[in-house]
Order: sequence, then C-alpha cells, then structure tokens
Amino acid sequence: MNNYRIGFIGAGNMSQALIAGLLDSGSVPIQSLSAADPVPATLEALSERGMLTGVELPIAVRERDFIFLGIKPQVADAVLPELADTLVPGQVVVSMMAGVQTASIERYMGGDTPVIRVMPQTLVRLRMGACALCGGRFATAEHIDQVRQILELVGSAVEVSEAQMDAVTGLSGSGPAYVYAMVDALADGGVRAGLPRDTALQLAAQTVAGAAQMVLQSDHHPAELKEQVTSPGGTTIAGLHALERGGLRAALMNAVVEASERSRELGSS
Repeated sequence: MNNYRIGFIGAGNMSQALIAGLLDSGSVPIQSLSAADPVPATLEALSERGMLTGVELPIAVRERDFIFLGIKPQVADAVLPELADTLVPGQVVVSMMAGVQTASIERYMGGDTPVIRVMPQTLVRLRMGACALCGGRFATAEHIDQVRQILELVGSAVEVSEAQMDAVTGLSGSGPAYVYAMVDALADGGVRAGLPRDTALQLAAQTVAGAAQMVLQSDHHPAELKEQVTSPGGTTIAGLHALERGGLRAALMNAVVEASERSRELGSS
C-alpha cells in the first residue's frame, strides 16, 4: 500500500474523511497523497498536515496512480474535460460521485482509461466505513482489487454490479444520516423519560453501536436477536409496539428507496 500514490479532486467532507482514515491506517504516508480544490480554505487543514495541495487540478493528477473524484455530480461537466487533458496512460479514475455512471465518465476520458465507481461513507474517517465499488468497461480485476485494498484500509468493501450502485447509495451512502436521526430521537426519548441530555445521548449512541456490532459478529438474523431481548408482556415489546404504530420500519425502507431514486436522478441530469 505504501506504493500507491493517490490524488483527490475536490477536498470536501467525503475526501477529507477518506484522507483522514487512510493516514490513520498507517499504510499510506502523507507524501503519497495530494488534493486539489478551487476553494483554498478547504485545503488548509490538509496543508497544515504537510499534504501537497493546491487550487489547480493537476496537483491531484501528476504522478498519481489513482485519482479520486470527490466532486458534486453537478460540476462534473466542468471538471471532467480538464481531467481528461491532464491524465496520462496507466492512471485510474475513481469516482465517488453519486449517480454518475462509469460510462459517462469514460466518454469524457476517451481511450481506455480505467474508471471505478465507489460509494464510501464519512465513517471512513474512523476506519469503520461500509463501502461498495464497481468497475467500468476498461477496469481490470487487478484495478478493482487495488481500489478494494485502499477502501479496506478504512472499513469494509464489497464489489457490486453498477446497476446496484444507486441502491448502495440509498442504503449505506446515506445511511449514517438515518442512524444519526435515530440516535437523536432515542436520546430525546430518554430526556422525555427523565434522563439528563448527555446521559441519554451516551446511552443511545453506545446502544446503537453495540447492537450493530452484535449483528456483524453474530450468526443470528436481526429478527432473532430482537426476539432474544423481547420478553412476553415486557418493556421491550411495549416499545416495539410503539415503533410499529409509528411506522418506523416503513419510514426507513422508504428512506432507502427515495435516496436511491434521487441517486438515479443525479446520474441522468
């Protein structure tokens, strides 16, 4: 991994989170990273850490093996032509743009530039991301494996078909926001029941973290785990009844579906 030189076009929240996770992994030295962003203030924190940064796009491309696109889909038409003019053979373009298909990027790049589409999360900052990736027409199995190795430094990574990437965006890409909303609501419930705010928030956050870890480490389906803490006529079934009455399951399912549909819209706009 120490040999992979990675550039970031766009230094927003996702790029900054991924950079932080990669550096904390200890497998990617800061000398192997660079970033370009048109807003100098966005680069200040990275520059202070000793990273090569600048407002000009070539800063993130020259002498890089992988170029991560951390830009909004809405500015792709302005950025991709300049990127195509700067690339040299052998470089791999890795897009973090929601909804934008690899074929659309390949049309700008021309030739046989490998393009890989990924959907990380800001949780990569803690090296706990749930990421997905898929390869474009010219991306080889080796290219995909190399990008997977990069993502696995900051969490887990699964390969999916490109047709499934919008669903990934709706589920894991946007998922942390759903969980934050849940933690906030649970803490509010604790306050309503009489707990101090800080105590309620700590208990809510740790409960969500522990329950998620249990799902990952257990051989049991979440429904089985739920049954294990639900006694007949007890407090948990009373709470679960309230969740069903409030439509929690349907709301979460709808959130994933609508976010997935929005991802498709961004790709076609």
